[in-house]
Amino acid sequence: MSPTPALPEWKDYLARWAPVADRLVARLRDPGDVDDRQELYAMMLSALAGGHFGLVANDPDYPEFVPMLSQALNFAAPVPDFVYTYAPIRGGGTYRIAGHRGTTLFCFVTVSETYFTRTDKPKPGLVNYDLDTLTIGADGRFEVLLSAEKPKDWKGDWWYLDPKATNLGVRHASYDWSNEIDPRMTIERLDVPAQRPRPRAAEIAERMEEIAQWMEYSIQHWLIHIEETRQKKVVNRFEVTDYSGFTGSSWPQVYLETVFEIEEDEALVIETEIPEKVRYWSFLLADELFATIDWNHRQSSLNGHQARLDSDGRFRAVLSHRDPGVPNWLDPGGWKRGVIQNRWNQASSAPCPSMKKIKVADVRQHVPKDTPVVPPAERDRALRLRRMGAQMRRKW
Repeated sequence: MSPTPALPEWKDYLARWAPVADRLVARLRDPGDVDDRQELYAMMLSALAGGHFGLVANDPDYPEFVPMLSQALNFAAPVPDFVYTYAPIRGGGTYRIAGHRGTTLFCFVTVSETYFTRTDKPKPGLVNYDLDTLTIGADGRFEVLLSAEKPKDWKGDWWYLDPKATNLGVRHASYDWSNEIDPRMTIERLDVPAQRPRPRAAEIAERMEEIAQWMEYSIQHWLIHIEETRQKKVVNRFEVTDYSGFTGSSWPQVYLETVFEIEEDEALVIETEIPEKVRYWSFLLADELFATIDWNHRQSSLNGHQARLDSDGRFRAVLSHRDPGVPNWLDPGGWKRGVIQNRWNQASSAPCPSMKKIKVADVRQHVPKDTPVVPPAERDRALRLRRMGAQMRRKW
């Protein structure tokens, strides 16, 4: 009998993870910035936790939808209106997804060949499936089978499962955080025994070995992306950003993005028309590490339900460090540099917002005269309601 190969000890895993920090710090705009380094280390910890959810605690033969991105798993600029979950699968398997639709705006299931945290060259999503194309019962329940071929005796809903697939990513979007109900979804593989066998030590070690690159690739791509955007001089002006390399061509969303740069006494006035038809739209702020700025406790994002449109039907927002006293304030949370993302989902057009930099003291000269004044007490109430709504979402 051949000897059992030695498996890594805890110190061996730590030794693999430590150099990741050095490589990522080197990619910061200013590697010597103490604040940025600590933010990066916290982000690495969140990616490490995500790696445990996605790799170690999950199993493609016995999968479960687990958190993918959130306020705590904050990398790749998660959208505050979205709840993201993930389940590993095997493309050759047969899976059933079932649950309750809820009342959110939409829920998409993305079938992918690679998950972006597992490779430095991710492939686009193979297909995006809209939950609302399924048969939804009067009680809100649904069921769909995923397999390479539809079984002859299967009479219900069926989605094609590409044999190359390795994971399913789910995004469901909510406008009204406090009152919309998120979908509840289960997944099971049908062509394996119901009882899961105890994982072998070598299997656990193999999954643990992936965490270092999961942690690195979760972050490095976005640091590179921000630096490339800055080098292209897309600063304080929007351009269309092509994310089809991640989402796949069937994802019905247009992204517009820019790096923002403002000083303490400055403001950016953002203005756009709204498409005649649009299922979902929003603006969000992310920091220089591409983490979405604290949306639980700051108004760092606005969606089509939260935003106030002006009397001419246009959306105008003010990004500034000090509260300008307008409804559509975008709060950068102390970051002088970061990213603004605008997205139009299933829209009849994709207008490109304009932007101009002014002094924050002059904001009232650059917004319509009938723009309401938001006093501090009203802002405080709005932030407390926002925090309640954010906590109502299922993120854990």
